[in-house]
Amino acid sequence: MKPTIHSVADAPAYSIAQAAHYVGIPAPTLRDWVGPEGLIQPPKPNNLSFTNLAEAHVLKAMRRHHRLPMQGIRKALLQLQRLRKTAHPLLDESFSTDGINLCIEEEDRILNLTQKLQTEIREFVALYLQRIERDAQGRAARLYPFISRETPNEPRSISISPTVSFGKPVLAGTGISTAVVAGRFAARDSVRDLAAEFGVTQQVLEDAIRWEMLKGKAA
Repeated sequence: MKPTIHSVADAPAYSIAQAAHYVGIPAPTLRDWVGPEGLIQPPKPNNLSFTNLAEAHVLKAMRRHHRLPMQGIRKALLQLQRLRKTAHPLLDESFSTDGINLCIEEEDRILNLTQKLQTEIREFVALYLQRIERDAQGRAARLYPFISRETPNEPRSISISPTVSFGKPVLAGTGISTAVVAGRFAARDSVRDLAAEFGVTQQVLEDAIRWEMLKGKAA
């Protein structure tokens, strides 16, 4: 089913190659996740929205780091859609995983969606979902991609928002493109001079340059 465009976050904004670069996965992998038979439904074929980008960010955690099978994820999402009446179950605020099964918070208990909704005790944190900032309606509004490590203390130096710089990655709190920063650095501008020009710390610039380099290799 073609997603309904309710806001700028749902509008086509990224090619598969761009989205894969930002999320840090190979483009062929993301292509397998997108489309009528995939878990991510774009507003236009091969054109992802910011919401889709956030979904890919979460799905990456499930597949790469928790090694959950696609069949199990698909089954869990269908159940979650029935429970929550949500068009984007991957972004459900109560969605979390213990590395084996998919779970959601339901009042004071945990429902295990891949084990016929059995109740379980949760001792884990949905780290990837914590990198998604939401608006007043609870919709994904800003994504803070990991820089180089996927830990709770990883800095939020880079942000992606559909309302800032046409959805391109920027230095958090600014409209300064990370690609521009990396390009200037490649052209032999020093980090010190760039920090003075842009009014940010050298650490933030180093994070942006490192992120651009690492994502280029991943894609």
